[in-house]
This record gives sequence, structure tokens and C-alpha cells, in this order.
Amino acid sequence: MRVCAQYFERDGIEYRRDTLLQFGDSWELIGNIVLANPGSAAPTRRITGDERKLVETFWGEYRKTQYFDPSDWFVFDADPTMQRIEKIFNGWYIDQTDTLRLDGVIQLFNVFNIKNQDLNKAIESIATESKLLFSKEAHNYFDDKPTYFGFSGKVIADSRLLPVAKAIFDNSSESIKSIYNGDFDKNNFYHPTLVNRAYKQSFFAEDKKLLAKLKHHVLAELIAAKLVNIG
Repeated sequence: MRVCAQYFERDGIEYRRDTLLQFGDSWELIGNIVLANPGSAAPTRRITGDERKLVETFWGEYRKTQYFDPSDWFVFDADPTMQRIEKIFNGWYIDQTDTLRLDGVIQLFNVFNIKNQDLNKAIESIATESKLLFSKEAHNYFDDKPTYFGFSGKVIADSRLLPVAKAIFDNSSESIKSIYNGDFDKNNFYHPTLVNRAYKQSFFAEDKKLLAKLKHHVLAELIAAKLVNIG
């Protein structure tokens, strides 16, 4: 897994936005995930010239309405949450013996973009009025690809974050929402960390069915991308 993201500091607050998790050789978009906020992953270096070209090409294809500033882009090491995202999309939590070989990009969005591994402390930082804080328009860039919403219970329970999460979900396409209950309040939206702890538990059975549907959609996306490339 290769990880690239926008990373910068404004008024003493660290932000990480628009994280790209790239697998295999392809830079085609194969999926999206929306979580709470950036966690422990730290930048290791700025993107190189070749990496810049790849990210900029991806940006031009899937994020046409957003300005691309290469000076803010860095390479990151994958943190535990990112490794669990790979398992969500390749079907590991469904069947460890039958996983998909991911080949392409999964976009990682967050409800809010303050980088802090401690979610409670991150939420306390929301007093800032920065326009960079929330990812209110994330749904505009899903491109109808398989999408996992892992907002977490803390986001759902916070009156400042809940409207952002709900708007992202409600404004997503019907095909993306087809694996979920159409009523926002009737979904669990488990964070990957909880998925990793709970996937063997009986209470997780319904959400395991959701992950199976997601895996099916990801497989269809991988097949479609290969057919296009062959053609």
C-alpha cells in the first residue's frame, strides 16, 4: 500500500486531507471510505516528481473542481487503521482464505480533518472556524465507487459532527447507499478499529453481511477496470 495525502499546519493545528491509499499498479479509483478524523499516520517525506505526476493525473480525473497544490502533498506510512481499511475492501473480515487483490486507489475522507490520534482531543479542537475543518463535500468525489462509511459512535454522538456525517451519507448516490439502510439512523457505521475487534462476534452478523456486499461491489469494480484497460 502506498499512502499520499495533503498535510499542512494552520494556526498551530495540523491537518491531513484527501488521503489516497494506492494498491498494486493502477491509479484508477476503486473505492472510498469516510471516517472520523486523521489518526496516527505521520508524513515521511514530500512526494517526488514521479509521484506528483501520478497524484496530479488522479486529481485531474477524479477531483476536477479542486485545485491541486503539490507543495502540500506528502508520503505517509500506513497506520493500523489504513491496514484495516485494506482488509475491509479486500474481504478479509468475511473470509481470510478468499481475499481480493486490490489494484487501484481508495480515497480516505474524514468528517473533520484535524490530525490527532486522540479523537476526544481532536473534537475539542473544533472551536476553530477554519474552512479546512470539515469534509462537507466529500460525496461529490465518490464517483459512484464502492464506499464504506465508518463514522464511529463518537461522531454520531457529537452535535457538531453528526450533521456533517449525515449530509455526506444522505447526499451520496443511491447505488452507494444500496448496501446500507436508507435511514441514516438505522446504520451502525462502525469504525475499522471496531470492525477489527468485532468481526467474529455475534452482534456483528448484520454488519458482516454489509461487508460481504461491499466486497462484491469492489470485485465488480476491479473486473470492470481490467476490462477497460484490456480494451
